[in-house]
Amino acid sequence: MPEPTPHTFDIFREEGQLSFPGKKEEYRFGPVEPSPCTNACPAGVNVKAYVSLMAAGKFGAALDVIRERNPLPGICGRVCTHPCEAACNRNVVDQPVAVRWLKRFAADYELAHPGEPPAKIETTRQEKVAVIGAGPSGLTAANDLVRRGFDVTVFEALPEAGGMLIAGIPAYRLPRKILSAEIDYLTNLGIKIETGTKIEGEKAIDELFKQGFEAIYLAIGAHKGKKLNIKGEGRYRGILDAVAFLNQVNFSASEKPGDKVIVIGGGNSAVDSARTALRLGSSEVHIVYRRTRQEMPADEEEIDEAEKEGVKIHYLAAPVEIVGKKGRVTGMTCQKMELGEPDESGRRRPVPIPDSEYLVEADCIIPAISQEPEIEFGLSDVKLSRWNTLVADEDTMATDRPGVFAGGDAVTGPSTVIDAIAHGHRAADSILHYLTGQPLENPVPPQMLPEAEIKIDLDQRSQIARAGMPAMEVQQRLGNFDEVEFGFDEATAIAEAQRCLRCGPCAECEECVSLCDKQPAMLTVDGHTGEYLCRVPDNLRSLVNSESSLTANLKIGKKKIDVILQSLQPRVAANICRGCGECVSVCDYGALELIASSGDLQISQLDPEKCRACGICVSACPNGAMLPGFIDDAWLNSKLDRMATGATNLVVFSCRWNGSSLHSDELAQIRTDKVNLNLIQTICGGRIEPGFVLKALAAGASGVLLTACDDESCHYGVGARRVRESFDEIRSLVHILGTDPQRIGFAAIPDGDSVKFIQTIADFAQSLNNNGGK
Repeated sequence: MPEPTPHTFDIFREEGQLSFPGKKEEYRFGPVEPSPCTNACPAGVNVKAYVSLMAAGKFGAALDVIRERNPLPGICGRVCTHPCEAACNRNVVDQPVAVRWLKRFAADYELAHPGEPPAKIETTRQEKVAVIGAGPSGLTAANDLVRRGFDVTVFEALPEAGGMLIAGIPAYRLPRKILSAEIDYLTNLGIKIETGTKIEGEKAIDELFKQGFEAIYLAIGAHKGKKLNIKGEGRYRGILDAVAFLNQVNFSASEKPGDKVIVIGGGNSAVDSARTALRLGSSEVHIVYRRTRQEMPADEEEIDEAEKEGVKIHYLAAPVEIVGKKGRVTGMTCQKMELGEPDESGRRRPVPIPDSEYLVEADCIIPAISQEPEIEFGLSDVKLSRWNTLVADEDTMATDRPGVFAGGDAVTGPSTVIDAIAHGHRAADSILHYLTGQPLENPVPPQMLPEAEIKIDLDQRSQIARAGMPAMEVQQRLGNFDEVEFGFDEATAIAEAQRCLRCGPCAECEECVSLCDKQPAMLTVDGHTGEYLCRVPDNLRSLVNSESSLTANLKIGKKKIDVILQSLQPRVAANICRGCGECVSVCDYGALELIASSGDLQISQLDPEKCRACGICVSACPNGAMLPGFIDDAWLNSKLDRMATGATNLVVFSCRWNGSSLHSDELAQIRTDKVNLNLIQTICGGRIEPGFVLKALAAGASGVLLTACDDESCHYGVGARRVRESFDEIRSLVHILGTDPQRIGFAAIPDGDSVKFIQTIADFAQSLNNNGGK
């Protein structure tokens, strides 16, 4: 049996050194990793995509991308802990891109420029789902399930929806109009929310099942504050739990908690409590935290603002005893600490310093050390942890009781909004699988097509100052709960988004903006099958584009490999061009223009700095004057040598973005003894010429399916439209040639929808089989 031909993909699993003929320099070269910002987002928001759309001024499209994985963009644009920014590669250059504030701008821009409310989603399934808790986790799960056609009812004990968003976050950080607008958006989709409805009683869960709910998601949050367990805690008046304190302030008018206040803890609830006390008129507010500022879990920005407003923070200090007179708190004894060995959380354990006690005077003490869920209903088989939280599988959010799922703070204890959203997604996926009889394991996400790049040293990037957030002056803040931060204006948002380095694969970006300094090329290796999309940095793009084929040497360890870089940019054959301007009209980047030639004749000219190498102009040219880069007849012929005898040979043309980045086991669902699938991917579906389809039929294809993005998600602007035009042209040609038009298919597939992509191929293959397509 002959040895299989080695694949180019197998070469670039590690980094190597690339050199070019005539150049002494060597360049780091290796696989493209996913963008760190998107990787860091617990909810899986495509950060790179929406930031790049905002850089192009496409704020509505950016918001659509955010909402695919985050139903609360205006909220998270204010209170998210933004792990994406901690992972941002601009940290190496200067400061991270202000991702959270850009998300806020996109949501605020929609409020300032309102359009039609979202259409209600039709309920297409009979199963009913109950969600207990209208916080971020419950709302996310409900949103996902409604979008999948389920009838979902959310039960909320509080008088308004929002959970800890409304009960625990002050209005100066999260204005109530923002919360209301985002919840209204979700209810317009079809989510039913019953507020002031507490699920309680020993048989409450059983009763929900009896009412016809077939799955239940427990997203009850953690609204019960934990005790300090120190001397004097239960002896004096003037001790307020942080959650209860913030709840009282948020739902009703409140007097100052005391003149001198001590808040104990280092999280956002502690900082929120301290800043709230100042706004209510407390003259002196202290925060006591047992570790250093570096370990303090509250947002850095919140700590800064608290100190600006006058909060005094005692680092490396722990409460020892609450003291008082006549039944009323008068202060708290604290002990100085030092950091010892790391504890189970990985942070260094605070260790008391002997004989270091000191007294802080206060008439109110607010513990904000942690919370746990208030469980007021019978859970039957659902287990509780030793921390009194619900026990659920961390991947599927399933509890021990069939049909009951749990997530958010009720499972983890007090965590972040974005973590709660991530739990909501997982729970919705599992509920879908449970109700449809599928295994609960989360499916493997679509696989990105392999890419390699010549690495750019980040420390050589130009420094660009991060945009600051305009905010209310400190003296204007106290005495009211007006929002402190004002948000970006349009110009600032665009400029900040343009600081993005566009790390990660091309397919993550969703916008081929002219500011992108990476030029796509194709990399191949003689004697190997397959090709890599290669990212060439700005300083080398002219080298690659000046040659139709450029050989380079790659060293990986001790191996030396000759690789071939081939430009994807088209070239104009001036002797063929007739100056019709069709290429100019389809180019979305202004890379082509007509220039004067001999006499009155004009010919097309390409600006390589603006060209995005999509190739749509090649397929649009009626005279064959636009010569393709790499993706040409020779390339196509190499792809059409896989026809099988005795099978339905199905050729599918697709672009890199419209759901075609799939795992081999997904494609195996279609490839069978009866169906031989040949998937041919271009940079953009718009460059698929009618001649490609005719050649596929001549090579033995039983049927040819053209796929494109839909108009809204086409990266190259007119690519989706161009595929439709090619399809119409091909159908008219096959009539003339006497070929059954049913052998040619077309489908527009929303960006990244691999499920629909697979189903579309399967349906087309079935139609060919039904028509005897062998």
